[in-house]
Amino acid sequence: MKLKRVKTNKGARARVAAAMPAAIALALALAFSMSVYGTVIYDSSKDPVVAYSAMEQYVGDQLDEIRGQINSLTSRVELVELTGGGGGGEGGSGISLAGAEQLLSRLSALEAGYTELAAENASLRSQLDSTRSELTALISGLEGDVASIQTELTSISDSIDSLRNQLTTLKSDVTTLSKNFSQISSLSTKLETVTYKVNALTGTNGDVTKLKESVAELTERLGQVAEEAGRLFVPVHLPYGAVVTAEGEDGSALVILRAGSAEVVSPFTDPVTRQGLNDLSAGVELYNGERLTLYHDLLIPRGDGRGIRITSVDGAYVMIGGRFTIAEP
Repeated sequence: MKLKRVKTNKGARARVAAAMPAAIALALALAFSMSVYGTVIYDSSKDPVVAYSAMEQYVGDQLDEIRGQINSLTSRVELVELTGGGGGGEGGSGISLAGAEQLLSRLSALEAGYTELAAENASLRSQLDSTRSELTALISGLEGDVASIQTELTSISDSIDSLRNQLTTLKSDVTTLSKNFSQISSLSTKLETVTYKVNALTGTNGDVTKLKESVAELTERLGQVAEEAGRLFVPVHLPYGAVVTAEGEDGSALVILRAGSAEVVSPFTDPVTRQGLNDLSAGVELYNGERLTLYHDLLIPRGDGRGIRITSVDGAYVMIGGRFTIAEP
C-alpha cells in the first residue's frame, strides 16, 4: 500500500513524524489484541481453574505472536520514515494530517480496548485466585473428612477384631461346655446307677432294711438274755473239753470268756444252712471252730446244739447267764 503525500506545515509534520513509530506500533498491537479479545470468551460453566489456565495459555501465545508482529511493523514504519514512503516530497513522511489524526483516533480506541482487556484479564485473575482459595478450603475440608473417615474406619476395624476375638473365645467356651456336658452326662449315668444300688439297699426289701430287722430282733433277744443274765449270771471254771450250750429249744444263754481259750461249737456247718453264735461286742457271727475273744459278750440264741468248747489245757473261766447246760468230757 502506498501512502498519499499531502502538504502541511513543518511543525505538524514534525510532531506527527515523531509520534508515528510508537503510535503505529501501539495501534497495531491494540488492534490485534482487540481481535484476540473478541475471540477469547470466558465460559463460567466450566471449571474456572481449567478454563482460565487454558485461556491464559492461549492469550500468552497470541501476545507472543503480537509482539513479533509489532516488532516487524515497527521496523517497516521506521523504513517508511527513512524512505519517505517511496514517493519523495518534503520530510518523506508520505501521510496527510487527516490520516494522522484518524490514526491517532484509532490508536486511542485501540488503547481503550487494550485497557478493557487488561481489566478483564485482572478480573479473571482475581476470580482464579478466589476459586483457588475456595478449592484449597474445599480440599482442606475434604482432607479433614477423609481423616475423620479413616479414623472411624480404624475404630470399626478395631471393633471387628475385638468381635472376632470374642467369637473365638465363645467358640472355645462352647467346646469346653460340650466336653463338660459329656462329663456331666457320664456322671449322671453313674449317679443313676449308684441311686439304683442305694435304693436296692435301702428300699422296702433292701439289704439294709433286712439288716435293720435282724439287728432289731437281736437287740430284743439281747435284752431278754441280759435280763435273764442279770438274774442268773454266774462265774464258772470249766475243764478242758467241757461244752456249754443253751438249755431247751427256746432257751438262750450269754457267755463271757474271762481266762483261757475256747471255740465255737455248731452242728450247722452246711454252707446253705450254716449258723453260729453272735459276738455282740464285735457285731459279727462266729461259726463252728472259730476262736472266742476274751471279754466279748457271746450269745447262744437257742438250745439246738450250738455253744462253746474249752480248748485251754488248764481249763477256762467263763461267766454264764441264762438257761444253759454244761457237758464235761
